[in-house]
Amino acid sequence: MSTKTTWKRVLAAAGILVLCYGAFELGRASSGHFIVSSMLERFALQKRSQALAEENESLRGRVAVAEVGQQVDRQAQVDTQQMMGELQSETARQKQELEFYRGLVVRQYGSGALRVQEVRVRPEEDERHYVVLITLVQAATRDTVANGTVTFTVEGLQGKKPATLALPEIELDQRKQFPFSLRFFQQIEVPIELPVDFRPERLHVAYQLGRNPDPTKQTFDWRVEGGADTPAL
Repeated sequence: MSTKTTWKRVLAAAGILVLCYGAFELGRASSGHFIVSSMLERFALQKRSQALAEENESLRGRVAVAEVGQQVDRQAQVDTQQMMGELQSETARQKQELEFYRGLVVRQYGSGALRVQEVRVRPEEDERHYVVLITLVQAATRDTVANGTVTFTVEGLQGKKPATLALPEIELDQRKQFPFSLRFFQQIEVPIELPVDFRPERLHVAYQLGRNPDPTKQTFDWRVEGGADTPAL
């Protein structure tokens, strides 16, 4: 074998060794690059998974809130229906009571127009101070409301002479009349103060309905509750 042939073989073997070594290094480098890429991809997947978990938790919270809202709405609907039922029952009960009281008024006072049922005089602590209580009654068979005004005068003796005192002369605030608005009955309280030298004997009550210019008048004796009928002069 010639020297030339030997060198060719040596060079061929060396070339093979170089190629093998290059392939080994290339494979190792490729393997390292794959590992890094895998790690980066894994980190990205973990981050995405965490984001999805947080979004899922948020959705669960929204669903819980929606369910609570639906429960509240259902409860509110139930409460509203219950309240409506109670109101209807209360309305029916009040209507029955209204019919009952109407029947009592009609049986006791008879059916008819508005009138003064009674007048009471209640003494106050201060001397010659009184409260006049006027009870108005309307024994109507319909749901009508009577509106108007009421006033009165006090007849008696001032000194030894007959005298009649109008309401503004004895009412504490000098009012001329008092309004009323009633379906069945109403009691009006009027505080008054009588002059020292006045001896009351009768009360003349006058009331007007609406714009009716003609008042209706009724007369009552002066009677003080729990005491003398007339104050001492």
